[in-house]
Amino acid sequence: MLSPDFDRQLISPSPDHFSASEVLRPKAHQLIPGGAHTYAKGDDQYPVLAPGFIARGTGCHVWDIDDNGFIEYGMGLRAVALGHAFPAVVAAAAKEIGRGVNFTRPSPLEVQCAENLLAFVPGAEMVKFTKDGSSATTAAIRLARAYTGRDMVALCADHPFFSYDDWAIGVSPMDSGIPRDISALTLTFRYNDLSGVQALFAEHPGRIAAVIMEAEKDVEPARDYLTSLRTLCHQHGALLIIDEMITGFRWPQASAQRHHGIEADLSTFGKALGNGFAISALAGKREIMRLGGLDHDRDRVFLLSSTHGAETHALAAALAVMDI
Repeated sequence: MLSPDFDRQLISPSPDHFSASEVLRPKAHQLIPGGAHTYAKGDDQYPVLAPGFIARGTGCHVWDIDDNGFIEYGMGLRAVALGHAFPAVVAAAAKEIGRGVNFTRPSPLEVQCAENLLAFVPGAEMVKFTKDGSSATTAAIRLARAYTGRDMVALCADHPFFSYDDWAIGVSPMDSGIPRDISALTLTFRYNDLSGVQALFAEHPGRIAAVIMEAEKDVEPARDYLTSLRTLCHQHGALLIIDEMITGFRWPQASAQRHHGIEADLSTFGKALGNGFAISALAGKREIMRLGGLDHDRDRVFLLSSTHGAETHALAAALAVMDI
């Protein structure tokens, strides 16, 4: 249903419709590399006749700074699955903001949110929260390397973005500033190509710590592909990491792993988990995750630790999303 003030008249945009955006655009590019703090939101990703700056939104409808109305197909880069300003999520977050968002010691919400999230992740027994997807996936890679004692990783080349960190961006076209020695530790394979992964294990015996991929993107997994891939990883002493930044709380049963009946060793969540609030998570089996804790006699892993990693309003938003 259209919002009451949604503009039904804007059918054929023209430059005149975006005069305020055109005034602000050069200033943004002068102050911000690329003109936006997220590359996927940049001018090079959209047609010329697209809104330059979004000012507000409700549900799936947004208005730019020229007050043109649009249906936002991308929904905050797929993070806002319930719609902008979803009342129950906003209310939960606002309640915690009024009580304080960050303390010197943990909030009880950290335990509650961990318990609730783990109910959605097959086989996972422990979880750590952080703020963005890159931090979570990089923590998964570090943990896999520590657990296996290996240095190489393999990522799915058909899934375009796992992290802004060197291990992932080093095999992308935008690899400037990353040492070749680092890039050489990351291998790539194609989705649904089990033999391709088998070849990587054969070419680099005892070197690959983990295989990381999305369970599904725009193509469904071939029959038994995911379970066979997991078996293959374990046969070669590697971990399987499923990145659910996009599928989590958007796919059936709130998890692509549950939907497809697969248990990853480690998995990452974010985006729709907070319905736009900044929260992401690394979840996995206790045997692996505990290396980032205190109760073991192996070398400790500096897993995830940030001042804002468990802000109360973001945890409250996530709890509301999981409730819904």
